[in-house]
Amino acid sequence: MYKRVMAVLFIGSVLLTGCGNQKELKRQGYHLDTIFEVQLKTDNKKDIFARAQRSLNEGFDRLVELDSNINKLSPLSEISAINANASVRTMDISKITYDLLDKSLNASVFTDGYFDIVWRPLTKLFEMSSPSAERIARARSVSGYNNIALDRSLHRVRYLNTTEVDFEQIKRGFAVDLIRSRLSNVDSGQIKAGNVAYYFGSKKLSLKLTEKENLNLKLNNAAVAVLDATDSYYVNSSAWRKYLPVVSPVDPIRQIIVVAPTAVTAEVLSNAFYFMGVEKSLQKIDSIKKEASRQSMYEVYFVLDDDENGSRVVSSVEKK
Repeated sequence: MYKRVMAVLFIGSVLLTGCGNQKELKRQGYHLDTIFEVQLKTDNKKDIFARAQRSLNEGFDRLVELDSNINKLSPLSEISAINANASVRTMDISKITYDLLDKSLNASVFTDGYFDIVWRPLTKLFEMSSPSAERIARARSVSGYNNIALDRSLHRVRYLNTTEVDFEQIKRGFAVDLIRSRLSNVDSGQIKAGNVAYYFGSKKLSLKLTEKENLNLKLNNAAVAVLDATDSYYVNSSAWRKYLPVVSPVDPIRQIIVVAPTAVTAEVLSNAFYFMGVEKSLQKIDSIKKEASRQSMYEVYFVLDDDENGSRVVSSVEKK
């Protein structure tokens, strides 16, 4: 009921303000279990502003479609149909769902398997019970992105066994980029969806890390994702992470902040780094920087709980 009320409050809420040569465009909406907030500044010229407003509305229309397609709680959603049937037959799927699947599988390769939408059989098993060794072994055998096959020419998907996918750890970043990709001639502003945001133009951002330390970021057309390790997904991972297809060290991580060129990359890396652990994550982001044209676009900050000295921060910036 709460979600429905929030949807009524926020969907379609648009505010226009302006002065001088710029005009501000705002919109809010409740999608993907998240409040989306967009604030943009664009040229005040009538045709340019009208184009920005139209593009923003189109972006929110896509959010409605995406939300409907990947709602795992609805038996009528596309993802429910895929999870139920793709192991027995190849399925034609919508372009937006296909693009999300494709992006997710590429993210698994990019993170060496530490981000994976196909851990779902394993995580689902531990949600309501203490499973037997036999059931754990069965879930492990069908977990992992290599169990999904895509036909890129026809937008088709086939599961190679009775597995399932879950987009929870990528959907917000993907959606933010979905809106961003439709916008042009934006001088400054932001698209925010929960713990993920993209900032247009130059932006100074201050985030509280510990009682004594703030993180002051200078961004330029970049995204930021903040992972809260007290979220139930990460807390509950203590029961199943040792069964993952990858080796996942347990570090005292309380928070992870990732800066990246796109929102989906920032969200994916923040999740991957939680399971990758601090040392391997710093090595990984160093290797990413070496391949990137703009190395400063990638950074990671870990807030760690130290029993003896309180919270401390470890980051990729220190390695420069």
